[in-house]
Amino acid sequence: MSLPDPDSENRYHFNMTISLLNLGMMFGLLAVAVPIIVHLLNRRRFDVVEWGAMQFLQLGEKTRQKIKISDLLLLLLRMALVAILAMTFARPFVQGSVYLRSLYPQPIDLVIVIDSSYSMGWNGNGPTPHTKAIQECHHLLDQLTPVDRVAIIDARSRPRLLTPAPLTDTATARLELEQLQRPDGMANLTAALTQACELLTQSYSTRRDIVVLTDRQSISWAPVTDASWSEFLKLRSSAAVPIGVTAIDVGSSVIDQVNNFRVERLELSREVVNTQSRIQISTKVGYDGEQQAGRCELFWSVDGQQLSRETEELDLEAGETTVADLETSFADPGSHIITASLSDDPLPGDNVVSVVVEVLDDIPITVVLPEGAAQNTPDADDFFLTRVFGNPDLQDVWVTVKSILMPDVTDKHLQESRLLVLVNPSPDPATWQRLSKYIEAGGAVVVMLNSRADLATPQTPVPPWILNDQPLLPMTVESKFSDPDNPVRIDLTSLNSSWLESFKDNSRSDIGDALISSYWKTTPESAPTEPSPETQLLGPTSILARFDNGDPAIYGRDVGRGKLLFIPFGWDGTDSDLVRLRGFLPLAHEMVFGLCRSTSQRNIDLDEPILIQQLPCQPLNLEVLGPDDKKLSARRVGNGESVTWKMSETSLSGIYRVELDCQTAPREGQESSLPFSVFAPREESKLTRLSDEEIAAFQESLELKWRAGAAEVMQDLSSASGGLEIWPLLLLIVTAFLVIELLLTRRLVQGGHHQVETNPSP
Repeated sequence: MSLPDPDSENRYHFNMTISLLNLGMMFGLLAVAVPIIVHLLNRRRFDVVEWGAMQFLQLGEKTRQKIKISDLLLLLLRMALVAILAMTFARPFVQGSVYLRSLYPQPIDLVIVIDSSYSMGWNGNGPTPHTKAIQECHHLLDQLTPVDRVAIIDARSRPRLLTPAPLTDTATARLELEQLQRPDGMANLTAALTQACELLTQSYSTRRDIVVLTDRQSISWAPVTDASWSEFLKLRSSAAVPIGVTAIDVGSSVIDQVNNFRVERLELSREVVNTQSRIQISTKVGYDGEQQAGRCELFWSVDGQQLSRETEELDLEAGETTVADLETSFADPGSHIITASLSDDPLPGDNVVSVVVEVLDDIPITVVLPEGAAQNTPDADDFFLTRVFGNPDLQDVWVTVKSILMPDVTDKHLQESRLLVLVNPSPDPATWQRLSKYIEAGGAVVVMLNSRADLATPQTPVPPWILNDQPLLPMTVESKFSDPDNPVRIDLTSLNSSWLESFKDNSRSDIGDALISSYWKTTPESAPTEPSPETQLLGPTSILARFDNGDPAIYGRDVGRGKLLFIPFGWDGTDSDLVRLRGFLPLAHEMVFGLCRSTSQRNIDLDEPILIQQLPCQPLNLEVLGPDDKKLSARRVGNGESVTWKMSETSLSGIYRVELDCQTAPREGQESSLPFSVFAPREESKLTRLSDEEIAAFQESLELKWRAGAAEVMQDLSSASGGLEIWPLLLLIVTAFLVIELLLTRRLVQGGHHQVETNPSP
């Protein structure tokens, strides 16, 4: 909408346009035909009966003309009355006159979008851009009137509406602004602007505007040609009143010239370890900047205590990334926090990263045998599996094992075990339903078929484990291979899992010398090309190892948070001599450590919910302390023994602590606080502002205006064309027309015959 030409006084005051808020009500103009129809019906001719005294009642020609004119005026008045009433319901308003705005102050509905990506925390030159954005927001609120309404959107990877109502008063908006969280993660400005448009389409004001406070980092703005802008453009074009969009640059013009170091996500060799066992933590450190080379220090700490001996000095070229790692062990069980941090630089949002490790005295696993199977005898299926981890009665062990039969498996066994080894499992559907919940929640399951497995239908996948109408083991068992004279070996070059990595070198491991004389031949089935939302829980099936003849030796698959393994040969001394080799003991331990997960996923990404499972008690309420020391609350999900607590407010990276308030006395080693680590992506570490060409493209495609501050924005709002809803004036006109119509009708009825002309004598 263009401003009036100040050089022309007439255009300045009277260049106006009329728009309608409820265009559909204009169909009411069809009712204008009703008075015409009634008028035509009243003009029907009747039979005229002449009688003698009629001559004394004849009207004169002058009186007849007056009656016709009055009748026509009434018709036109009634038609105008219906038309103006329809216009009133359509809510017309006048725009384009500063004179009108001075007579009638126009309420403004304003949505303020604050960019909260972590680049807004840059502190290289005075206040951070985020602090400047909050100051500009207060300046905007200062200049709004009591009749104006405002909403504030915190633009992060998932935009959040800060104000309690879609549009509220400025005082309430100020209170919410004071509680704004620090900048972190990415900002999806496209989604934030779309949400702002949705709010303004619910408005009834004739002036609606969006103001974006940003540091102009290009990664926060999707290209104008991106499909993500389609919803924004659709909402904006469908609005009855034009929605203006203005951006204020609160960043620094030199922000993309700074030298910035970043530390990436921490990767664990094991998510669950036992005391005294070693764990490896690795990360990547990168550098971007104007200088050709830069130097930083990397610090490692465990549970808040810095490991001074592990401090590293890193020299990096611009654009270079290097790997840093730490190997350590823990003497005490429980949850431990490992942190990697860099020396200070102007962009602190990517300088610190943490990870939570769960440490146990020992890892409990359960070997499940089919009904009626022998137990704890030299020829039993569980003999070597229960002894490979050592005897807990005679020595300290890393893994404790117990053996039970399939019918005896209870929910308590599932809660206490981190891994289940199912040997020749039975096809009971109820059992597999319970195991599905177990593995979805983070449990590990190893299905092992040995030569004693009784398969009535070899062509059917074994076991018949179905989840969301999809088999968890998508393979077909073809036949049993048994040839003691020509055994097969494991092809070490085919090993492709992290827990099998150390066994690739034949000089360090002898599992490649194992002779397998009997195994089940299997054929993997193809997965659906387009997985549905119901099958997203199931990861792809991978062949982790093959025999030297090419047949699959180990299958692996992620299911929910858990892991599933399928081994088509026995670890019992009958199908192979693997159990007699030195590499069998480390292979069994690495399998356990590689598959086990913590009971609750302790390391998650930004905006993912925290799920707390298998608590030692079930409190009435569960409090969570956020990285900013703000108290949050979790809610209960599920019931019975499968109760889960869920906390969805993870918009900040860092450590969240779940405070346990159990009424019963804590067990030995039981934690009173469970830490969770939330990681934010590092895409903004290479600071790049929008170019002049990109800004011009946004101005052309989105009609986005850039201003230097709140003062310029309010100047635009105060000098732009005002809008005045004129329906109150139309109601006043309707009332006046009703009075006139009443007076005309009364005059026509009561006074129409008092002016009869005297007929001349014949």
